[in-house]
Amino acid sequence: MAVVLAHAGFAGFSGGFIGVDIFFVISGFVVANSILGDLSRGQFSFSAFYARRARRLAPALYLMLIATFCFSILFVFPEDTFKLAKNILAVATMTSNIYLSKQTGYFDGRAADQPLLHTWSLSVEEQFYLVLPVLLFLLRRRSRATLIGVLAGSALASLALAVTFHHLDSPGAYYFAQYRAFEFLVGVLLAVVGCKRQTKPHALYDTLLIAGLAIVAAGVLGASREAQFPGLGALLPCVAASLIIFAGRRARFSSPILANPVCVFLGRISYPIYLWHWPIFFALRRLSLTDPAAFAAAIVGAIALAAATHRLELRVQRANWTTRQSLLGVVLAPLLATGVLAGVGKLTNGFLFAYPAAIRSNVYWSGTALFDMPRAKTCWSQVGISNEAACTLGATSAANKAILWGDSHAYHLIHFFDVLGKDRGMAVHDVAFTLCPPIEAMAAHATDPAIEDTHRQCVEHDKAVMAYAQARQDVRTVIMSAAWQNYLNDGVGPDVKPTLHGFMPGQLERELGNTIEKLQAAGKRVVMLDDVPMIPENMVNCAFYNGLLFPYPQRVCEFDSKIAVDQHAPIAAMQVRLQARFPDLKIIHTYDVPCTAGKCRLDFDGLPIYRYSDYHHLSLAGSLKYYPEYRRKHPRELERLGL
Repeated sequence: MAVVLAHAGFAGFSGGFIGVDIFFVISGFVVANSILGDLSRGQFSFSAFYARRARRLAPALYLMLIATFCFSILFVFPEDTFKLAKNILAVATMTSNIYLSKQTGYFDGRAADQPLLHTWSLSVEEQFYLVLPVLLFLLRRRSRATLIGVLAGSALASLALAVTFHHLDSPGAYYFAQYRAFEFLVGVLLAVVGCKRQTKPHALYDTLLIAGLAIVAAGVLGASREAQFPGLGALLPCVAASLIIFAGRRARFSSPILANPVCVFLGRISYPIYLWHWPIFFALRRLSLTDPAAFAAAIVGAIALAAATHRLELRVQRANWTTRQSLLGVVLAPLLATGVLAGVGKLTNGFLFAYPAAIRSNVYWSGTALFDMPRAKTCWSQVGISNEAACTLGATSAANKAILWGDSHAYHLIHFFDVLGKDRGMAVHDVAFTLCPPIEAMAAHATDPAIEDTHRQCVEHDKAVMAYAQARQDVRTVIMSAAWQNYLNDGVGPDVKPTLHGFMPGQLERELGNTIEKLQAAGKRVVMLDDVPMIPENMVNCAFYNGLLFPYPQRVCEFDSKIAVDQHAPIAAMQVRLQARFPDLKIIHTYDVPCTAGKCRLDFDGLPIYRYSDYHHLSLAGSLKYYPEYRRKHPRELERLGL
């Protein structure tokens, strides 16, 4: 329950995630006891072991997966429904932890967008139990000391790996079985040592139980995501679980604390509670029901669902199935079904066929990335000068020629410039390149190794565009558009760090000024866009959700324009200074287009302005509608600028 309360966001339970660490220890103890008992009687069978686990775990798991998928079809965008189908396949193949490690960190803000985030621990557990039975079977005739030595050495090796990779800030460290194995192995060691054989005074067991429970309580109340999990931070939960297991029923406080009817009931249904709680919380967040009362009601609902699910579990466990029937019915058949599900999702663009025509249209206009459309293969992010015939927008045969120079914030406005060009009799040749500001001179090296190749290509690209613009007499206008906030550095003090491409304070403005000066000296008219606003993270996809199959209470998809104004202030100030230095510099004010009367909206005529799961790139609909909305907002600006 500590995990559930932590996931609900209730105050005082921030460390509830240690419940998973405690569970891993208990799981190792219980399962190892079962395997060791069967081995000692000469009755152990690998197929029977896995068949029992399948009958125990699979029915409730697949019931939860089916319910989550049905919710997704009704309330989730097709792109994410396909991701869910892939995650379901990963759950079925016991690799959900690997899949999730590639999507998000466990403590990242966007982790709440993963409807099956909690299944990472199920995959870790099953991966461990692919190895443990084999290890115990191979060591069954070895001495007890040898077995303990192998298990202890393996636990220490796993802990060392966890500590090492945590210090390397590896996102996989939280999710991967090799970094969690030591927690299970603590429980396995307890089973091998044989807790039941200990005969000590009751006072000792009482003390150990109280100490274990106190450590758990302190961890639930005080553990933070900054602690080493897994790693040294996970040792305390392991110690706590070990103390509680060791004390067991021999502690006089055991029955009233751990064996009371409420704890016994919750213990019996703890697995289905864990299964149901996270998808229910995901549904609440998707429906914008995020107040504490909603989460409290959801916990009650999860317990009720878990109790009903437990009855299903018992029926399957008590069914007179053979090992073969168990493996076929609850392992292989669902695995095949999940594979088919993921394949259908891929072939149908996220089960798009299941959505009404209006939703399919919304998906196309709002979910399509301009960067993935056929034109982009020729015209987007090409080093040097792109094909002029294929990549010219607007009045393509006009003598009034311009080039559109910038990064993705230039390219996502191609439809804006296509209509502008036709409206103003201008041929606009776009030469936009990813993460590449429109300036002649760049730093020699990128500060981020991840973009070193892009940086090198950008340097080459910008030099080519600058030379092209200066040399071509028929190019009268150079339009500069970029996500300026990626490059502008308005930091102060001795500890200022460079922004993307290594810009230090004042450097972007200087280089822009040098570029503008050279272009104007070559007789070019220079035009600069002031960008489009970024939307707050909690508003991303708001306009999409309002248009899904079963729209829940419609959200007002707008945010305070002061957020946009404050965010844009350093860029606006830089452009004012550049205009003061270069009076002939033209600024097209696109930034405030979605904003009116103190609010910035996220849709034009019901279609999202921004592409799905993106807080700053325009959708196809946004790009198409931005120019007419701009003309409504600034009806005389282009004439005033002489464009």
